Amino acid sequence: MERGLNKSKFSTRQMVVTAMLAAISIFLGLSGLGFIKIPPVNATIMHIPVIIGAIVEGPIVGGLIGLCFGLFSMYQAFTAPTVTSFVFWNPIVALLPRILIGVVSYYSYVGITKAVKKNPTVSGTVVIAFLSVVVALALKVLLPITVSYGIGAAVFVLLTFLFVKFRLSEKSDVLSVGTAAVLGTLTNTVLVLSLIYIVYVDRFAKAINISSSAAGKTIVAIGMTNGIPEALVSTIITVPVVLAILKLRK
Repeated sequence: MERGLNKSKFSTRQMVVTAMLAAISIFLGLSGLGFIKIPPVNATIMHIPVIIGAIVEGPIVGGLIGLCFGLFSMYQAFTAPTVTSFVFWNPIVALLPRILIGVVSYYSYVGITKAVKKNPTVSGTVVIAFLSVVVALALKVLLPITVSYGIGAAVFVLLTFLFVKFRLSEKSDVLSVGTAAVLGTLTNTVLVLSLIYIVYVDRFAKAINISSSAAGKTIVAIGMTNGIPEALVSTIITVPVVLAILKLRK
C-alpha cells in the first residue's frame, strides 16, 4: 500500500506506467476524445490516467502524469486558443491542480481503504453520506431543492447498495477506488475554477460577456455542469480498470 512512499527511486515499472498513462492522457487531448463539450469551457476525462496511475503506483507517479496533463493544457491553450484559454497560460492554474489530482487520489484511496478495513460499517456510511451530501449541495445550485435532495438520497441508496454488495467480497476496493476517483476529479475541477475566480474573475467575465458580479455564480454553475459528468465518467472508467490491475497483481 505504501509503495509510493517506500521507494526513493523509480522502478522500471513505474517509469513505464508514467510514460504510458501520460501518453494516453495526451492522446485523449490531441484526438479530442478527452473532452466533453459543455461551453464556455470543456469538461475533460484527461485526468483519469492521473487517477489510475496514482492509485496503482503512488502519488509521485500520479503527480508526474498530472504534470504532463497540465503541460499539455498549456500547450493547447497557446496553440489552439479559445476565448477562455488565457487562464491556462498561467502555470499555477494549468499545472498545480493537475499535479494534486494524483496526490489527492492516492491518499484518498489509502485512507479510505484502511478505514473500511478497520471499521467497514462506520467508515463506509460516513463516506457514502459525505458523497451524497456533496451531490445534493452541488445540484442545489442548478435544480430546485426538493429535486437536488431527492437525487442526493438516490445516490445514498445506490452507494449503500454497492457497499453492502461488495465490501465483503474480493471487490471490496470498489468504495475506496470510486471515492478516490470522485475526489481526484473534484480536486481538478474545484482548484481550476477557484484559481480562475481568484486570479482572472474580471477578465473571465469579460471574455464570456457577463458582469463581474455574476462571474462567481457562473463559475459555480460551470463546476456543477462539468464536475458532475467528469466525476461520474471517471468513476465508471477508473473502478473496473484499477480493480483489474489490482487483481492481476495478487
